[in-house]
Amino acid sequence: MSTLLDLDRKILELLKQRTQYSVSEYDYQTTALQDQLKLAEDFKLNPTYVTNLFKIINDETVRVFEQKSLEQKNNLWCQKYRKASYLGPVGTYSYQAMTKYCEQYQIKPEEISCSNFHDLVSNVKQGISDLAFLPVENTSSGIINDVYDLLHDHGVHIVGEITLQIKHSILVNDPSDAAAIDTFYSHPQPIIQCSNFLKLHYPNAKFVYCDSTADAIKKVKNLNTPNIAAIASEFGGKLFGLTPIRSNIANQSQNFTRFIVIAREPITVPTGLASKISITFTTNNTPGALAAVLDIFKHHRFNMTKLASRPIIGRPWEELFYADFIANLETVDAQNAIHELKQLCHLNILGCYPLEKEQQELKGTSGNGSEN
Repeated sequence: MSTLLDLDRKILELLKQRTQYSVSEYDYQTTALQDQLKLAEDFKLNPTYVTNLFKIINDETVRVFEQKSLEQKNNLWCQKYRKASYLGPVGTYSYQAMTKYCEQYQIKPEEISCSNFHDLVSNVKQGISDLAFLPVENTSSGIINDVYDLLHDHGVHIVGEITLQIKHSILVNDPSDAAAIDTFYSHPQPIIQCSNFLKLHYPNAKFVYCDSTADAIKKVKNLNTPNIAAIASEFGGKLFGLTPIRSNIANQSQNFTRFIVIAREPITVPTGLASKISITFTTNNTPGALAAVLDIFKHHRFNMTKLASRPIIGRPWEELFYADFIANLETVDAQNAIHELKQLCHLNILGCYPLEKEQQELKGTSGNGSEN
């Protein structure tokens, strides 16, 4: 015998099927008013109840179609990108972030490895790469100041973002050698971030510091001795044939790194697509100058997701501010806010770009030092 919850599940499953059926790549279908009234009569239901219900259903059908169209349009500009630069060799977290982003937007770029942040930015500025992926902040270690400085100084544009959960694992050649491990290879950051686990389970372990987690993986793979292991991602380990024996060993299980995607030219984001604006600005050295700037965000009801500052080299006690906020440069409201900001501070727009897909699904479309 069906329960009320069983019936509700069936209703929702049918609504899901209806949305999938009614929305195609180029068009959508809704139920006309006369058909709604006929259905109300056939099922002996209150016509007002039925028409109100179909208004919600039809509105959702239109919303899904419009969102799908916007995402397809957004994917078109991504397809022009043919070369992408990332930090470190194949298998780093930066490489993983690039792979994740390109899969989402169906980009199949030529991959270019870089050894430092400056080369990533320089590749884009010189046209060697169409895109570059830069880590800007980590939930454990905060913002990466060097990246923010490069963004301000080099005139490139942010065109996207991707957040990667950092899951450190112990990787070995042969899982049967787990008891013999006494030496770990890794980048310094993962060793620090996994210190609690390592002190508890391997108090006498030795550590070999590598240029990147991918470098650690390759060294462990090539040495192939039973007493060594790499601390890195399972993604990287899989690329080189290493096996995880312990996973997610970081001190903080919720460990995320946010990467930005940069290009030579800015992009235009469709107004219906949830988006973010990144800026830098400086204020006059007067009382309340920063408060006046922040009041503009409050007045326009913009959600500021990041505010950070850096000392300005050569100008003691003056600060350069970085801010991210949820808005779209194509909207009148955002344009008015930018105009007001320019009256109060020296402003540089780093980019307007789509919100990460996971964030859109979480929030709706109405509209956070990283090891490599």
